[in-house]
Amino acid sequence: MIKFFRKIRQKMIEESKVRKPASPAGKYLLYAIGEIVLVVIGILIALQINTWKETQKLRSIELETLTEIQQALIQDTIVLNANILVLKEKEQKAKALIHHIELKQPYSQDLDRLMMTVYYHRGYKTFNTAAFELLKERGFGIVKNPELRKAITNHYTTDLADINNILNRVESLNLLQAENIFKNFKIYGDGKSGYIRAYDYDALLENPKIFGPFYHFELIITTYQGNLSTFKSKTEQILNAVTTELEQRKD
Repeated sequence: MIKFFRKIRQKMIEESKVRKPASPAGKYLLYAIGEIVLVVIGILIALQINTWKETQKLRSIELETLTEIQQALIQDTIVLNANILVLKEKEQKAKALIHHIELKQPYSQDLDRLMMTVYYHRGYKTFNTAAFELLKERGFGIVKNPELRKAITNHYTTDLADINNILNRVESLNLLQAENIFKNFKIYGDGKSGYIRAYDYDALLENPKIFGPFYHFELIITTYQGNLSTFKSKTEQILNAVTTELEQRKD
């Protein structure tokens, strides 16, 4: 590029010689001005190229980050579905258990299975926050769409934090009610499944407070199931927004 401008400058100098012979001082001044102009042009071109490269680099990082968030949100919808199914099963079993107890129906081993399903669980699946942590490291400003940037930030810092607190509270119910459970019930298994059995079922029927934890589980689980369903809808909205942004930016 510099060579191109130098050729133009040389041609202009030669044409100037034809029209009017220049003095040595004039030739030197013209040459110096030409060199300065070429250097300035070269610097401007280099800056433009660097700016373009930096812009392309930031765009690439943004798209990469949004793609990672998209994949994380897809995984989170799967996790949400799994957690909601667990809560739905617990809710159904709790209602069946409470119905059996309130009607004071005779003991059956099905009760042991119901109580185990309601009380015991292997933990809820956790959400993928690695992509959001990466976004924080790279800087929130990497996402150029201000509305999308705000939505993603609120999703992870507020909504997801609330849901994690809810799931932690559900898990803590087991610890809060553990004393009552282990005092009045025994946990056993047959090698395939686990069960909870009342030491004296008929006596416990006359003291409904003993079954209080299962009433409590039913109430809390029903409420939290609604919270998870709402959060799932919000997650799907964010996922759609990220997907739309990626489709538009990749064109």
